[in-house]
Amino acid sequence: MNRKMKVVHAAALFLLLIPGLVLFPGCQGSGGDLGATIFNAWTSTREWFIMSGAKDRIESIRKGDAVINVMDKDGTPVRGARIYYEQTNHEFLFGSNLTPLAEKGPNSVNEDWADAYVSLFNYGNLPFNWDTYEPLSGQTREALLTLMADWARKRGIATKGSPLVSAEYVPAWAPMSLGDMQAAQEKRVTNVTEKFCGLVNYWDVVDGATTGARVNSKVGNWINAQMPQKVVVDSLDWARSGCARGVMVVNDFRTDTDFRDLLQNVVRQRGSFDAIGIQSHMHRGNWPLLQVWDICERFKDFNVPIHFTEVTVLSGGPKVGIGDSSQPSDWPSTQEGEIAQADYVEKFYTLLFSHPSVQAITWWDFSDLNAWQGAPAGLLRKDMTKKPAYNSLLRLVRDQWWSRGNIYTDDAGNALLRGFYGSYKLVIEKDQVKLDSSLSLVKGLDNKLKLQLEHYTQLPPTPLWEQVWPYLVGIAVIVIIGLIINWIEKMRRRI
Repeated sequence: MNRKMKVVHAAALFLLLIPGLVLFPGCQGSGGDLGATIFNAWTSTREWFIMSGAKDRIESIRKGDAVINVMDKDGTPVRGARIYYEQTNHEFLFGSNLTPLAEKGPNSVNEDWADAYVSLFNYGNLPFNWDTYEPLSGQTREALLTLMADWARKRGIATKGSPLVSAEYVPAWAPMSLGDMQAAQEKRVTNVTEKFCGLVNYWDVVDGATTGARVNSKVGNWINAQMPQKVVVDSLDWARSGCARGVMVVNDFRTDTDFRDLLQNVVRQRGSFDAIGIQSHMHRGNWPLLQVWDICERFKDFNVPIHFTEVTVLSGGPKVGIGDSSQPSDWPSTQEGEIAQADYVEKFYTLLFSHPSVQAITWWDFSDLNAWQGAPAGLLRKDMTKKPAYNSLLRLVRDQWWSRGNIYTDDAGNALLRGFYGSYKLVIEKDQVKLDSSLSLVKGLDNKLKLQLEHYTQLPPTPLWEQVWPYLVGIAVIVIIGLIINWIEKMRRRI
């Protein structure tokens, strides 16, 4: 933001704060507080500015230009060719977890769930919890996870494995001694990433490192002995040795300075992560949008993408005091809650999509069926019917943030396509000659595409005199008619 705009915003903020200051005496008389009034006015104003600028930020950071050059069979530029373009996928990652695929296998998954998932998302989270992936030593669910990942790939869905290292999910057979645990963790991380390299694109390498040392488990004891930052550094190294091309994420539910400090310590020890994972389960109530923005700002200086890895927004009332194992049976989705969920989801996704550091958003429980903590946390109800929030998000992802249209080549055979970053299908047409093609519009690249209409010959440009003479003849006819009319009028006056 330049200095002029900062001055304008500061002035606007001051003007918007005036009503709160003017109303202060009345508030004070009824038990109000000047500090609270100013703070509330300040935060509301900041949030208003952030949300009002979201559309312009999205236009700037989520869209790019591509030049498409069309030539005929002889290499001559084709003028006036129509190019229809339609987006087929986003570069940005919109996803949810794929856990339901594991229940009866991908081929037996609920069709309504699958259709709704594929219609909205291009990203999916695969469960690699140690206790369920390897319930007995050496006996893994590699075959099932491979089927799940393949199911996703065939539908254009990129996948992430999560988590590789966590103090929460520990099999009973896990070794007790710290040395054996170090070796077991290295073997697990290296083997899993190596086996799934190329099939799984992203990895939550370490989950919950900020509090892992306080978890009463064999892995928690190991993290405590090793120190969290060393565990993260070692785990990242193991993961890269298994799959150098994977995108490695450090994921945590802490969004405060504790997580930031941990990441800074990892960097100081020359640990290398490709993305920062932020969990955002809102079982106790929706986060203020300003808080969400400030979280993004807190972690942007690491200069790696931010992934919102576990998003929960309820369509029922919030609850407090429940633990991970709690499964309330009386936590329904309500009509009022579903309307509120849809409204917040639209704002939440718009805010994140407009922040330049955010690269991925993963909704956690896609449906209410078997949702974590029994919460009404899905975009689908238990019967797989769609909530208003699903429709709101679909409208954003596949309509408002989706590019399609027609463009035409100029005399040099070039056409400029501006659209959201992602993949596109193209149909080029000139004088009933058609060509189907595709385009990847990638942020940071010089997006140019050369195409050739092999069955078309561009006619030479029409000479200037051929373009002009019909108009000259028309003008001459009009002049002659005018002269004739004028001559007739003169003859009538003489008579």
